[in-house]
Amino acid sequence: MSDDYVKQLHRMFGASAEARRLFERIAETPAAKRAEILADVNRLKRIAGLSYALMALYRQQVNSGFVLGDPVEIERTNCKTILDPNTGITFRVQWNPHRELRKNHSLLAEHNIISLKVDETRLINKGEDGRACYLCKTNIDEQNPGEILLGIELAGELFYAGANFSYITNNHFTVMNGEHRPQQYRREIARILNDFVEKTAGCFRAVFNGRAGASILWHEHIQATTEAFPIEQIRIEDEHIVHEGGDVRVSRPDYYIPVWVIEGRDKERLEAATHGIVESWHRLNRDEHTENIIVAGSGDRYRVFVILRDGKKLSAGRAGKKGAPAAFETGGNIILSYEPASGVNDVNERHTFESASLETVRELLEEISPERQSCDYLLKILTSKDSAGVFCRDR
Repeated sequence: MSDDYVKQLHRMFGASAEARRLFERIAETPAAKRAEILADVNRLKRIAGLSYALMALYRQQVNSGFVLGDPVEIERTNCKTILDPNTGITFRVQWNPHRELRKNHSLLAEHNIISLKVDETRLINKGEDGRACYLCKTNIDEQNPGEILLGIELAGELFYAGANFSYITNNHFTVMNGEHRPQQYRREIARILNDFVEKTAGCFRAVFNGRAGASILWHEHIQATTEAFPIEQIRIEDEHIVHEGGDVRVSRPDYYIPVWVIEGRDKERLEAATHGIVESWHRLNRDEHTENIIVAGSGDRYRVFVILRDGKKLSAGRAGKKGAPAAFETGGNIILSYEPASGVNDVNERHTFESASLETVRELLEEISPERQSCDYLLKILTSKDSAGVFCRDR
């Protein structure tokens, strides 16, 4: 555990002596004592808040080896920042080979991430290929001995937060619906994201990936991290504002992939506007249109970034990225991890990282950007008199 990092957390939260002792006990307890850890995490949540408790749980998962490496260390050594004067964003390009380890089953078993000896009869929600859903709690309890899930109620539904062993950023969690349902956008998604941000007092950002980047499409989940997304710095000029009123501002700033930014204090209006944009985008093409959604908060103010995606343009191989970019990439964090074996003719993300420039970032985002004609038509629809209710003007 990084002692300096943990001391900084204690100071940032103004943690009491009791809370600090509990945090450090959680962080050092072996994963085999799951019930004891969860009891301590829930106690810490009651006395110091959900964010602090989640960070203690994450430290435990790092220290126990469930998380493949310490994000605090990789951030210091394998990350480039690139300032874009056009958008005001400082993009981050990260070389993270730990991401590739998620495909090495023998290594995952060695780290107690997965078990190679599982009673298949106890697993539920199996797909056509016979594999059980990776995000159902019942299956995680059977197959992932080192993973510890914390139950959280979001928008009246039960979710389970678990550290992402193949992390992208520090305090990276997958937050899985307790119900086995497909990873499809629904109206409640905006409320779920906002509720997570509110319950963590804005310390965490929450993310939803539709078909654009979600690796497991058969079980609904969001992702969360304490790290700010570069897109939060995006420059918004007066001419970018589409609607302002009723404590909600909606804008469409210049970016290399279409993004709508919804900001305000009234969560109901915010969620209605978010849903209006996403649902209108889907109606234009039910088969292909999808989205990345990022929610951040500060105090009682929320910011939602709806990034438009098209199922026909999910990869960015020409720009030097092998995997399908998701919200982390479209939010300004370019994650690179793949290096082909010697002699293999394939995209080499290590080369992309070493030569990365603003042009690299721009090309990557533009390669996955939906057709301009569809995005412009969406703007026309949402600013027409017939669609005034989308931005809550009728309330």
